[in-house]
Amino acid sequence: MNRVAVLARPPIPGRVKTRLSPALPSSLSARLHGAMLLDALEVALGSGADHVALFWSPDADLAPGLLLPSGVAVRHQRGADLGERLAAAFAELLAGPAGRAVAIGADCPDLGPGVLREAFAALGDHDLVLGPARDGGYYLIGLRQRAPALFQGVSWGTDQVLSQTLERAERDALRVGLLGVLDDIDTPEDLVRFVARRCVSPPGPGPRTEMALREMGLLPARG
Repeated sequence: MNRVAVLARPPIPGRVKTRLSPALPSSLSARLHGAMLLDALEVALGSGADHVALFWSPDADLAPGLLLPSGVAVRHQRGADLGERLAAAFAELLAGPAGRAVAIGADCPDLGPGVLREAFAALGDHDLVLGPARDGGYYLIGLRQRAPALFQGVSWGTDQVLSQTLERAERDALRVGLLGVLDDIDTPEDLVRFVARRCVSPPGPGPRTEMALREMGLLPARG
């Protein structure tokens, strides 16, 4: 079975996308995060995965007014840091019969369902699949067996995440497949690059993200 985990926080002002300040006030940052989260869930559902689960941050309740798409199971993250939470999510997703699991966040509106299908296909020949983000992290990680040591001692939130993960994979003799590089939206500079790309490109993934930015006046309407 192919399973997808989306790890995210509810879109509560002041608790999400804080690095977008001062370019966006907290209310608009939360609104943008909510749009990106719904896009991520639709991408997971559109990938053809057998199971899709949203893992909420452990300290958050479901935000009022956020309607999740049908077919999404709701779980809660467990662990003191992102590494422990990823390890726990994969332990749950890979606890059953032999399968493949992919985890994504809600930070990459350029991510489409085809990339998830590519990741699942790559897990046929690799133990670990990573989608490198331009900031030195990754927007996707996939495994076909539990590998908790892969997440230990990583400098989360820095530009060393991808390189440190690859070092641990090499140490543990894991066969690694790499996907194409994509951008997250975490900072004002990331947001400017995303808006610039969408101004000149045909419609792509992330329709709710585009709509939210148009409603904020940050992205022009398509002609």
